[in-house]
Amino acid sequence: MHTLNLAQGDDVRSWQRRIQDIMDEMRNRSFCGYRPTASWLPNINIYESRAAYQICVELAGLERETVTIECTDPQHVAISGERVRPSPPDLEGPYSFELMEIDEGPFRRVIDFGEPVDVDPADVHYDNGYLWVVLRKVGR
Repeated sequence: MHTLNLAQGDDVRSWQRRIQDIMDEMRNRSFCGYRPTASWLPNINIYESRAAYQICVELAGLERETVTIECTDPQHVAISGERVRPSPPDLEGPYSFELMEIDEGPFRRVIDFGEPVDVDPADVHYDNGYLWVVLRKVGR
């Protein structure tokens, strides 16, 4: 067992330098993008033609079966689900997060089309992390 004798100036200066190095490292760490809220909003693109809307929702890391699409009224559609935190498959032992930018947890995105859409013949497919939803305009 090693004991520290406070009278030994070199040991104290060594500990001071080490503590200062740790504090400097903590000040230089970036915790940008931390989101303490309970939900997040996926990015979307909406394309409009004369007859339909095509919605592209960026949902990497989700299985299609975990996503719900519902018509809340004739001109609103809600897309919701939940993404779990990704983790490296072979990570063991204690570790720290250096940067966390990937959103996780539940999400819900409501889209207002400003006109009625027909959700019954909706075409839905999931390809390479993108959920595509095609909704026909009512009466077209």
